[in-house]
Amino acid sequence: MYKYVVFDVDGTMIDTEEAVVYAYQKIIFEKFGRNLTDDELLKGYGVPTPQALSNYGFTDIEAAIKDYYKYLVEGFSHCSAFDGIAEVIKELKARNIPMGIVTSRCKYEIDADMCLQGLIHNFVSVVSSDDTAKHKPNPDPLLKAMDDMKAVPSETIYIGDTVFDSKCARSAGIKFALAVWGTNNAGSIYADYYLNKPSELLNIL
Repeated sequence: MYKYVVFDVDGTMIDTEEAVVYAYQKIIFEKFGRNLTDDELLKGYGVPTPQALSNYGFTDIEAAIKDYYKYLVEGFSHCSAFDGIAEVIKELKARNIPMGIVTSRCKYEIDADMCLQGLIHNFVSVVSSDDTAKHKPNPDPLLKAMDDMKAVPSETIYIGDTVFDSKCARSAGIKFALAVWGTNNAGSIYADYYLNKPSELLNIL
């Protein structure tokens, strides 16, 4: 049914929640002297880092990003791929199914994550927030990946964990599968498929 597969990264391939929370909490405490609530932290999920920092009240974004990256790299050392992701990617590769990545991370955040670097060679296209002027939920990043992959919309599926991913897929005219294993609010996110574990992806291809 689907001949092209595109993945989000955070909350889909890599379990980075603790690393991201750690980095944001550190810089926000240093700047504003307080910790964020869970609801406040949601402002930083699924959007490019500069936008998240602006949402959190930073005005000198360039300086804040430098501090954020420092703590993020510390956090990345404790990250890992979700159980079953590496095996699914290996199987898709064996089936000669072209794969892409569309993420709100910038290139630096991709390169600094050694866990992701161990998987990234399997992908035909890797689209970061540096590659398009508009970002998820705008469809441009996904459309770029599909163009790189020479993918047909009706034969393409996007796997992600946030409402931004869902809207991005719908705007791009392709099907969306929710990575239930990486989200805390599956019931409020529209998807064509709800996958409880990565291996379930193989059942719908």
